[in-house]
Amino acid sequence: MLKIGKSIGLKDMHPMQVKALLDLIGVTLNLAAKTEDMKRLADVEADCDELVRMFGGNGVSVKVEVE
Repeated sequence: MLKIGKSIGLKDMHPMQVKALLDLIGVTLNLAAKTEDMKRLADVEADCDELVRMFGGNGVSVKVEVE
């Protein structure tokens, strides 16, 4: 049986660590959006959402606006 130890959450991180993680997520989502491939964007959104939730955050949601 795999025993998982205590993990760190966003509340436990230094503010610079939180900012760096969220900046990386933002850049990742922006790059996915620039591909104009909605399936790829949805996959990246789901991955980013899961990552943020694993660290105790509320998740990520992307809203696409066409100009």
